[in-house]
Amino acid sequence: MLLLRTLILTLFISVPAYATGPDTEQSLFELSTNVKTLLLKYYHVQADEGNPQLVAELLDHRSKVRQQHSDLILSLGNEYVSYQEGMARHWTEFNRLLDQNINEVRESNYPELQVVTLMRKSQRSLLNEMESLSEIILLDNEVSLNDLELWQRKQKALMLDVVERYIERAASSMGAPLTIDQVDIAVVCKQFERGITELQGKLTSPEAQKQMNKIRSQWLFIERAATDNTAKLVPFLVMRYTDTILGRLDSIEEYI
Repeated sequence: MLLLRTLILTLFISVPAYATGPDTEQSLFELSTNVKTLLLKYYHVQADEGNPQLVAELLDHRSKVRQQHSDLILSLGNEYVSYQEGMARHWTEFNRLLDQNINEVRESNYPELQVVTLMRKSQRSLLNEMESLSEIILLDNEVSLNDLELWQRKQKALMLDVVERYIERAASSMGAPLTIDQVDIAVVCKQFERGITELQGKLTSPEAQKQMNKIRSQWLFIERAATDNTAKLVPFLVMRYTDTILGRLDSIEEYI
């Protein structure tokens, strides 16, 4: 009996225990969403030629992201050191280029396109690092996201893709997105709309339906703005609706 107990204790002690769990992974996803939004807010500043109020909002948002990043690193402790180092490196580079671009907008109303491209590249590298770490944390903890969480994350990603292409176009002196890729905005819009329709068909709560209708109403405005290249650019409204929809996507579970 004593031998059996010793073997059991040895087994538990030898199995690595991960202090980092689902809460940290959720914080990681929230950080990635805010990093994406940070770039959008910069594009809004560029589109409005350095509007001081928008610059202040951008810097406030960056302070929030910086605090989230610090809190996340603290929660990770001594785990996943290589990912922490990668995130720190890309975050530092992204911030350096962001400051450079903000100064250029303040001084000449328009930054160097190459510096903007480098900033976006460092942001993508940071996001890729966080996505890889998120997958590892879920795998190590043998945790899967539930259907609602997967839906929320997919909808956020689709909407931010659309808004990024739109706000890039607003920020460009040529009236075209700064990113050259194969993203078909119309297709992404249909995917977002399909996601709204599918969930709304499963909801029975009147309050949940009300929240979804509010999301759909503001989304339709964003969709029309993003898919009509001849329409007047309205980045202020698009960004305001984007912030509101992100909040409503987070809160929808309260009404289910």
